[in-house]
Amino acid sequence: MIDDALKYYQINNPTVNLIRHNENMTYKITDANKSYVMRVHKPTEGFSLDLLCLGKDRKDLVADEIKILQHLAGFENVHAQNVKLNIYEKPVTILMDGTPVTVLEWIEGNTLEDIDVTAEIANKLGIMIGKLHNSLAQTKFENRYHYDRALITVMIEEASKASKQGHFNEFNANIIIETLSYIRDYLHCASSKFSLVHSDLSKSNLIYHKGVITPIDFSLSGYCIPEMDLASAFSHINNKALNQDILDGYKSICLFEPDDKGIEVCLSLQILLFIVIQHNKFASEEWFQDMIDNCCCEYFTPLKKQLDNIINL
Repeated sequence: MIDDALKYYQINNPTVNLIRHNENMTYKITDANKSYVMRVHKPTEGFSLDLLCLGKDRKDLVADEIKILQHLAGFENVHAQNVKLNIYEKPVTILMDGTPVTVLEWIEGNTLEDIDVTAEIANKLGIMIGKLHNSLAQTKFENRYHYDRALITVMIEEASKASKQGHFNEFNANIIIETLSYIRDYLHCASSKFSLVHSDLSKSNLIYHKGVITPIDFSLSGYCIPEMDLASAFSHINNKALNQDILDGYKSICLFEPDDKGIEVCLSLQILLFIVIQHNKFASEEWFQDMIDNCCCEYFTPLKKQLDNIINL
């Protein structure tokens, strides 16, 4: 498949290295002068994002992801990957079997997984997220995910199925479903604040080079409250002092004023997305069940109680 994909691009004598295979087959492609990221948008066996799609075609989702990167290219203070067009001057290639392929310029540097995240870097991360939100404000891309009432209703239905399959015990299933119900109501009330967010700011999706942080992989980007990206960064940095540095950087540049409760809601939503989407793949793994036990105790139950108090005021 990679050989078929390469035929559509002017890359001379490429060397090919597989980086990872999750929702995409992601390769580093290098020729004599330059490096690229080629993504063959075909998920690994057992990995599915169909739950998020709500009827949207994968090819349309990929096309709009590329449009987001092209939109960001128009902002000098926002760093993003440039899109390489194929030999037909198109940003997305469709292989004979219908699989989309995209190629982006390689970003030099290290992921935040590979470096010590200092207070300075955390602050720069917050500033980067703020600039990203400013540049994406008021944009409308039809084929993106929507982390909203409709999606969370589907997540509740899936969690119920998982419980019946024995993937969640009854106690945890009830907590998960109740928490999702509260999150659904909270986000519905906050829907006027929805804007385009990255939604997957893990350390592996943040490249640091010469003092600049570049976000990569907008494949899960969609519409939600802006706190979704802060929650994503907080969950992966996982350090109270550094998270405050992120927040300070964000507030120094962003036009939007974040809400602490919104961050907590989105933090639980991020975790629940992973649990509900991946339960079929990992239900038999001990670490997965331990994670659910811990999250129900540490995140979902406290959040449910706080939101219950707010709703009853």
